[in-house]
Amino acid sequence: AALSASSWGWFVPLALGVTLLKSLLIPAYHSTDFEVHRNWLAITHSLPVSQWYYEATSQWTLDYPPFFAWFEYLLSFVAQYFDKEMLVVQNVNYASNATILFQRLSVILVDVVFIYGVMECCKCVNRIKESKEIMERPAFILAALLIWNFGLLIVDHIHFQYNGFLFGLMLLSIARMFQERHLESALLFAILMNFKHIFLYVAPAYGTYLLRSYCFTMNTPDG
Repeated sequence: AALSASSWGWFVPLALGVTLLKSLLIPAYHSTDFEVHRNWLAITHSLPVSQWYYEATSQWTLDYPPFFAWFEYLLSFVAQYFDKEMLVVQNVNYASNATILFQRLSVILVDVVFIYGVMECCKCVNRIKESKEIMERPAFILAALLIWNFGLLIVDHIHFQYNGFLFGLMLLSIARMFQERHLESALLFAILMNFKHIFLYVAPAYGTYLLRSYCFTMNTPDG
């Protein structure tokens, strides 16, 4: 179902509200994962690609798949305008105010992918039931549970990670399944696994579903 001002007017305030909360958490405590990602920014910005997975000045070596390394590389070009010292590999445990601000803002910014993924999934469940009461609408309930996921807020915006961005890709992939855009779904999931290998555990379910719903169907000559 397409977005409309009358039935979806609540979505933008819901997203803006959580974004404001994320902004208030910028000066909050951060874990060692903050230094992990700062180090990856420095590695990808300062060293040739051939050395990215071998650099070991810090104990937090680059151990995510290639797409995430290139993601850090792209972020580093913006990071240099905040504080170039964060991009020096030897500056272990570096955490200036500008570094903290940049890394926190980077998580908030790429969460746009998560919000878009939530919106696409909500479009799918919105077909199931429509109610005049907003608290009874499946789309609103799903959006509130996902966008205001307290666990995700803690892990990404206090502890420090980019899980919202990654889950956004997964939600987009799931939405494309509902929309019967199977090849797009498969492509998005393949991209996701090249960002973070932990999503490999979902691959058997994806493979089974795609075989059943796209490859082996009654509409294909060999199905």
